[in-house]
Amino acid sequence: MNPVEIQQPNSSGKKGPVTELVERVYELEVLAQKLKNDYLRALADFENYRKRMERDIESKKREGVERLICDLLSVLDNFERAISAGGNNVESVKQGVELIYRQLAAVLESYGLRSYSCAGEQFDPRRAEAVGFVECVAAEDNNRVLEELCRGYEISGRVVRPARVKVGKASEAGEKVRAEEQAPEIKPGESESNN
Repeated sequence: MNPVEIQQPNSSGKKGPVTELVERVYELEVLAQKLKNDYLRALADFENYRKRMERDIESKKREGVERLICDLLSVLDNFERAISAGGNNVESVKQGVELIYRQLAAVLESYGLRSYSCAGEQFDPRRAEAVGFVECVAAEDNNRVLEELCRGYEISGRVVRPARVKVGKASEAGEKVRAEEQAPEIKPGESESNN
């Protein structure tokens, strides 16, 4: 006699509850294995995608830097020509430097760099860096950019370097003048209680 006997279904063709449970467990194990394999495949695909994206981003960044450097090389060449030309004519040297400046500005603008000025505007710490204060008497100059030391630069509306500015700050003398202007005028011999 075999150690394991296979039970034959009874004559009515019904399976027993244990047999049904064993078959159900087997089906669920097959499904779980399939889902696990699908999950591992998706995880590996995502990891490969992430690595490919990192390589692509690094490659695009390197290409952008290379393109910028290639465009700046002509500016560098012009500086070398200006240095080697030398010359004692200050006016021609000045014109050469101005040409190189315009060339450099054009290259940077082609990459989206825009300069801006904050002079005369209310101080905005998102667009300007206060490097000093200037005492002012006029009330409208308080917290206003009175002097711009360096222009600000932005790319696509995002500030790359804030403008470096000096901001107006109300002086004590200005405070007194403003207080006197706002106070009601009292004539000699009158008191505030007579009003």
